[in-house]
Amino acid sequence: MKKIYLLLFCITTGFLASAQNSYPKVSKKHEFIPEKIRRNFIPEQKGVVLWENQFDNNNLWILDNTGTTTNDPNTGSTAQWTFQTNTSYPSGIQGGSPFSGFNSASVTNGYLFIDSDGCGGGDNDGNEIIVTATISSPIDLSNESNVVLSFSHNYRWWKDTRGVRVSGDNGLNWTQFQITVGENDPGNCMGCGPTDNYPNDQDSENPEITSIDISAIAGGQSQVLIQFYYEDHDIWAWYWAVDDVKITRKDLNNVQNNASWVYGQSTNFAEYGRTPLSQMDSDWIIGAEVINDGVNAQSNVTLNADFGSFTATATLNDSLYADSSEYVETLYDLSMISTGIYQGTFTISSDSDQVGGPLFVDNVLERNFEITNDIYSLDGIGNHPSGTENLTSLGSNSWSDAPDGLICATYYYFNQTEEVNYVRTLITDVATPGAEIYLHVIDSSGFMANSFDQTDIFTSFYVLTEQDSINGYFDISTTRNIGWDPNTNSNNWEALSLSAGAYYFGIELVSYGTNHVRIVDDNTVPQPGMSSCIRYPETTSDPATIYSNGNAFAIRLNLSSSVGVNEIVTNKVSIYPNPTSDVLNISTNSNDLSELTVKDITGKTVLSQNFINKITINTENYSKGIYLIDVKNDLGTVSEKISVQ
Repeated sequence: MKKIYLLLFCITTGFLASAQNSYPKVSKKHEFIPEKIRRNFIPEQKGVVLWENQFDNNNLWILDNTGTTTNDPNTGSTAQWTFQTNTSYPSGIQGGSPFSGFNSASVTNGYLFIDSDGCGGGDNDGNEIIVTATISSPIDLSNESNVVLSFSHNYRWWKDTRGVRVSGDNGLNWTQFQITVGENDPGNCMGCGPTDNYPNDQDSENPEITSIDISAIAGGQSQVLIQFYYEDHDIWAWYWAVDDVKITRKDLNNVQNNASWVYGQSTNFAEYGRTPLSQMDSDWIIGAEVINDGVNAQSNVTLNADFGSFTATATLNDSLYADSSEYVETLYDLSMISTGIYQGTFTISSDSDQVGGPLFVDNVLERNFEITNDIYSLDGIGNHPSGTENLTSLGSNSWSDAPDGLICATYYYFNQTEEVNYVRTLITDVATPGAEIYLHVIDSSGFMANSFDQTDIFTSFYVLTEQDSINGYFDISTTRNIGWDPNTNSNNWEALSLSAGAYYFGIELVSYGTNHVRIVDDNTVPQPGMSSCIRYPETTSDPATIYSNGNAFAIRLNLSSSVGVNEIVTNKVSIYPNPTSDVLNISTNSNDLSELTVKDITGKTVLSQNFINKITINTENYSKGIYLIDVKNDLGTVSEKISVQ
């Protein structure tokens, strides 16, 4: 991650590398069944395109399948490179992310595909799948000294090797860039963790866009070749889909905002989507990872994080050299912040890559968080910037061979003694009434030691109802045998008091093979490895084991409002319609004077006006785009973004 893990968390490298790299994983071939709820946000590529190929003409590629000697024992078919045009994966693919098909930009024109599953079985017959796909005609880059190779792809990894090779002399010499490393392959791979062979995650993004600076190999050369290679190492591996190969000109001056973050200083680097006032840090870390993707060194690299009601800035002291990255961050005092959703725009600039400049298309990222009276949640579901929310799920049917007793758990740190009223867990529509559920509240050291019997602070039993399934969540009281009261038609919550410290809130699932439940997992914001994890139950061959499979399970806490916050009245603002094309209605629950400010995306104020209770503004003369609305009064400040169409 972008941070150094304290307490329970081990040190990992690479901010966008998976939070799971340093820990064991349950990754059983053909048994893990993830469920994609929403597609990932797909970033746009940039750069002047010098050459591209969409695999829409088979004659432009030479497929070498001579190393393919492994056949399916049932059908006799051989796994080899093929050109596909179907939007969904061919039959025989038994998994991957998101299972439904390849989402490359030109998928219907064709794409390159290799399917190790086509051989079936476990292999280990002494014959490996070794295949290459090479562009048939050399590419002339003699007039271009700085070039970048990029391509869209999707894969699921299981100890198989995949990568791309580049030659600048028509194939006499090759430079190899490995993306995944096989079980017995000693080579290094791009993004792999220090202790295992997982590149980022077992599933790639869909599509994942990989960019490689090939200037030293192909820059100024007239006979450039590109080759994709795959090897299964005689293991029943997965698949690889490749499309939209491009060579682009590398810009002279280009800084990128690769990742941004905002988190409290005591949260062990986790970015909580909702933090109650009682657990607020006074100091928060606001920062970004900036990459110099240009040719020239960049000076005065600056981060501007604008949350409407406050702005944090930080600048690198030294120049950022080409092909390097740095963290630029600052410590910001948020002790006086009030409740509300804070929408942040993180902008990276330099002396040569300015706001509004020709290359200013990858300098901005958004990150939101919410301050609440009583809700504590690692997930930020419902509050993420538009188009970025990425949800999956895990549960009682995530592994076909898993016995009942899977526990999904989320880590929470308490700065001071707090009372927990109940725990709410978001679930998918797979949820079946009758499932048995146990809530575990356990201190973090006990959880990591896997000593539930000795250190469980609290355990409560619950049976999933039909209404829970309709609601998309279930609530469990933090007091045994206290729950729904038919006489008062309400829940009789009795608070569980927890002293300052770190705890896991775990949901144990018992389905009896039919009453399945899947817990929503928020993958939008990368989290430290053990912020959300699972306890895989004991099997006939293995003991119960802790794994870092989750990212941000939607297991939320409802805290007592008695810790100094029940007197607070927040500024509630209604802004509609959004998006709008003619008028915008704004109202607030304050009876005093409110100050309205409207700014465009560059920060320029386009309207400043006072009102009481409500106001209507005409947006017909506004340019199309995003605007920031600030409403400030005696109850605090609320900031929201609206779209004018």
